[in-house]
Order: sequence, then C-alpha cells, then structure tokens
Amino acid sequence: MTKTPLHTQILSVPAALQDESPLFGVIPAEVRSAIFSLALTDFPDPAPDNQYAADTCYRRPHYFAPRKTDTALLRTCRAAYAECWFLPFMLQEQAHWLTAQDRAPPEYRVHMSRAVLGARLQQIREQRDDGEAVEIEGLRVFAQMYKLEEGSLAVLLRTPGLCPRRLTLTIRHTDWWFWEDDTPLRFEATWIKAVCDVLPSSVRELCIELESLERKKDQVDSIAEQMREKWFFKRMDGAALFPDVTGGNVEVSRWSGTSTWHNKTWTRDETEPGRIDYYVVSVPFRLQHAVERKGGAVSDEAIHAAAGNIFDARKMKLHTWKTGQ
Repeated sequence: MTKTPLHTQILSVPAALQDESPLFGVIPAEVRSAIFSLALTDFPDPAPDNQYAADTCYRRPHYFAPRKTDTALLRTCRAAYAECWFLPFMLQEQAHWLTAQDRAPPEYRVHMSRAVLGARLQQIREQRDDGEAVEIEGLRVFAQMYKLEEGSLAVLLRTPGLCPRRLTLTIRHTDWWFWEDDTPLRFEATWIKAVCDVLPSSVRELCIELESLERKKDQVDSIAEQMREKWFFKRMDGAALFPDVTGGNVEVSRWSGTSTWHNKTWTRDETEPGRIDYYVVSVPFRLQHAVERKGGAVSDEAIHAAAGNIFDARKMKLHTWKTGQ
C-alpha cells in the first residue's frame, strides 16, 4: 500500500479557526505572506562540517555550503502550514549543475536532478486549489560549455511546470572551452534557439554571468560587449528579452579562491601563492521597455534579429581572437 505523504495528511484536515489570533484575524493576508516569506527564505548552512571543500570548483560566493531553510514556522499550527507549506521551494533559488558529476556538489545528483525537480513541481501543482503551475523566484544554472551546446539547458527548461521568474546562467572559469590550455575565450550561440523554443513566459529577467581569471578581464569584457550587441532571447509567448547595449546595468564582481583543484595546483593562474583572483561580469536581459525605463537602450541589430526570429549562430558567436587578447 502506498503511504500518503505527510503534507497531504496535514492538508486533508481543516485548520482550527484562528479568529482570536492577531496573525490570522488582524494582519492582512498580503502582510502575513511577506512575514512568512522572510521566515522561510533559505540561507547557507552555517555548520562547519557542512562547508564545501575549498579545492572544488563548485565552492564560490553564495555557494560555500548547501542552502537550507528553517521550517519551524511550518510546525506551529495547521493554519500556518496550509498557507505556506510550498514557500520554501518557491523562494529558494533552484540551483542546477549542467556539468560532469565531479563539478557539482556531492548532494546534487546530475542525472536525477530533472526528475526530482519535476516530481516536486507536480506535487505542489496537485495540492493547489487551482491546479495551476506555480512560479518560482529563481532558477540558477551552472553549465559547462559542452553541456550547454548539446542542449542540456533546453532539456531542463522543458521540465513540466517549471516557471521561473528569473533565470541565471553562470559560466565559471573552469566551464569555458579548453580553459586548461589557457585558450582565448569564446561563446557559441548554437544553443540559443532551442532555449527560446521552451523559455517560459514567466521569465522576467535572464542573466548571464561570465567568469574568468582577473588577468583575462579584457577578454570577459569583450565577450560581454559583443553579447550586448548581438544576443537576445525570445520567450514562448513571443516577447523578446534584450541586454542594455550601453552597458549601464552590467554588474561587475570579483572574488578569490584557492589555486588547487582535484589535487592539482594551477600555478600559471595564481595571483599569489595558493590564490586565484576571479573577475565576473553579469549581463541581464529584460523586456525592451524595462531596459529603456532604466535609461538604457537596445541595439538595432538585436531588435532586427528578434523581430525576424533570426538566430544566426555564426553571426551571434562571441570570441576574442580578432582582438589579439
């Protein structure tokens, strides 16, 4: 006999009236929802034993340890549980690694992740009164270039019920083609059309993070500049997302990590013994009116290509070879 999930058992019994509770009887539902969201927002696990090892490529800012959520609120009463049992999943940035298994955290299973995500989304959808898919706040994808180019991101986005409001694609230093040989950076565009074919209309912003070595700063900037001129993404509803060609909303960040990975020390890339400095540029894509409302502009080349639904991978390819960098 199949065992009924605990959350289904809890939801099957009506909650007691909460008329005398200020939380339910006085505070408006919108304010209560904001309170619940703050209480159920995830955070890095602070336990020392759960920190990721320093010599791994998945340890980085905001990912020094697995994310966790304090669910004590859900155990207070049936009424609180009924209103926000699904919030921990919705609020947590869903992180996925389209990589080899050794480039993802140990608790993440590369070959099972999509199935697990799909099952969770279906479970939430079935428990909602309207049966509609639920929008999640964010989906972050760490992708090696070969996985991206073979279509793995499009496959992930085809997960039934997956409706992120924000999609972040992060390319790390060790994700670029032939980073081991210090090859000049390049970014193919053959995968973009397949992603656009399944990009949910829920996506308000798509952000691409480009990371490499501090000494490759000029190459990263060159790739980002070409991206702002040439690239766009189209959602399934036909709306196009563009970057700001002026670069006004581009974010730059830096961080430092160990120079040892998989028992090998990359002295070639060290800024000082044992340390590598990284340079990161984030390029956000938004609806044209959203870009312009912030004082930005969209390139004519991208507007023309989007209007004609033209995905010319050869023209959209980004590289640094001609710059001599």
